[in-house]
Amino acid sequence: MPALDSHTGRAPDLDADVPVDHWVLLATDQAPTGWGTPVAYPENMRHRLRAFLPDTVVGRHYGAGRMLPNGDFTISHDDLLTGDLDHVARARPARN
Repeated sequence: MPALDSHTGRAPDLDADVPVDHWVLLATDQAPTGWGTPVAYPENMRHRLRAFLPDTVVGRHYGAGRMLPNGDFTISHDDLLTGDLDHVARARPARN
């Protein structure tokens, strides 16, 4: 999940640890029964839009002054299916 941070107004420093304040919310079409927390959507939401949104999600907050390596959040689909959010990690972009 994209999450590069730049708090300087310049291009992100890919080698920096940065303060984060992110909610990472995840869903999958392959979630087993009883997985995640149900999501309530407004009753007046168009059905065509609602068809693309998940019924359940899992998530975690990364914040409160926490410093993490700059990069995107990652998790394997197997870990997502088991709800093991301890395996969410930050991945630094590859350099060309």
